[in-house]
Amino acid sequence: MKVKCMFNMGKDLPLRTLEVGDLPSTEYQLRIGDEYVVYSISIWNGAIYYLTKDKYMTLPSWYPADLFTVIDNLLPLEWYFSYHGFKENWKLNAIWGYKEIALDEKHYEGLIEREDTAIRIFLKRKQEIEELYE
Repeated sequence: MKVKCMFNMGKDLPLRTLEVGDLPSTEYQLRIGDEYVVYSISIWNGAIYYLTKDKYMTLPSWYPADLFTVIDNLLPLEWYFSYHGFKENWKLNAIWGYKEIALDEKHYEGLIEREDTAIRIFLKRKQEIEELYE
């Protein structure tokens, strides 16, 4: 899936996303008008987020979906889905993406914590996903 950045400020997000924890004062490291490949999609505390990376960083980050518009709806055939529900102590409600991120909570957490093993797996899956668009 590919998206185009339409906004890069928290003040442009809907109230529901701001209630999740994003701040109106946040300036995201995204360029308006740039296109981004989505490597995973999650519902976190009821809001949709995309895992992507800006063109100037090597590490991925989760960004609110409301910052983007979808320009290519194709999802990789190898994607998996995991539903966690709306549990009190776990904010990740659902996730779509490559096998490790969807099925292994330790990988999901490791990616957020920037652990070497998780980053290596991400970079491998990133390359595979990007081959779809070449």
